Amino acid sequence: MTVFWFLVREGLKGLIRSKYSGAFSIIIIAISLILVGFGYVGARDTLFLVDNIRAQFDVDIFLHETASDKEINNFEALLDSMIEIQKVHYISPEKAAVKFKKEFGEDIFDMLDYNPLPPSFTISLKPIYRNLTSVEGIASILSKKPGVDEVKYRKKFLILLEKYQRIILITVVSVFAFLALLSIILTSNSIKMTIFSRREVISTMKLVGATNSFVRWPFVIEGTLQGFIASCLAALFIYGVFYLLNNYLQTVIEYKAIISYRFYIGIVISGTLMGLIGSRRAIRKFLK
Repeated sequence: MTVFWFLVREGLKGLIRSKYSGAFSIIIIAISLILVGFGYVGARDTLFLVDNIRAQFDVDIFLHETASDKEINNFEALLDSMIEIQKVHYISPEKAAVKFKKEFGEDIFDMLDYNPLPPSFTISLKPIYRNLTSVEGIASILSKKPGVDEVKYRKKFLILLEKYQRIILITVVSVFAFLALLSIILTSNSIKMTIFSRREVISTMKLVGATNSFVRWPFVIEGTLQGFIASCLAALFIYGVFYLLNNYLQTVIEYKAIISYRFYIGIVISGTLMGLIGSRRAIRKFLK
């Protein structure tokens, strides 16, 4: 325990001695984490919005006008038995005429002497099947069933949704990877500067029998502290911004961010790991 606390004290002293280089690393890591944090929340809420839009995505199945009640009932039973389908809604020709008048403001019987609108079903899929591949497969199967005239869904709209979802995910992962790498490199460089300024002391310690672990740990602790302090500053800043947004600016900006405490814990852990990895990277190269 005595050796442990000695190494911790040396790490703290090293952080204080590093002055501008240590402060610079802390600031850079904090800024990186702030950008990652805001990017994560923005991407999360955007993907949540996309999922909500997907939840409203329906598939319309039109039967032949001559379909009998028995054929309609049998087809409805088939839809109810499919595990991919969450909800089934039947629209009779009479209901379709009412819907037509509501949407277009014209009575179908004023335009024609008969009701040409066929019986149809609107189905909602379970979340796991709300993707282009699944929808195309389901539509292909249903279009071949007896009595089915046409299966319609917004294919172009679904393609656009999936495209932007992929772009968001790739962008978030790329930005996080870049900022994490930048933080690790800057922490490594800060530790390298500290090591270089103390190279004579380290050489003396090695001459009197100090092991690599004994030399390494103060610098590892110093880098880890840099990451920890930076992550705490970043978490406090992000919390302050969202607190202000949710409590004072919500009437101006119609947006409310729901942030779990796990998010802030993740920020602190990420920053600490960045400092730890950066410091280990720097001292490992030096000791070799």
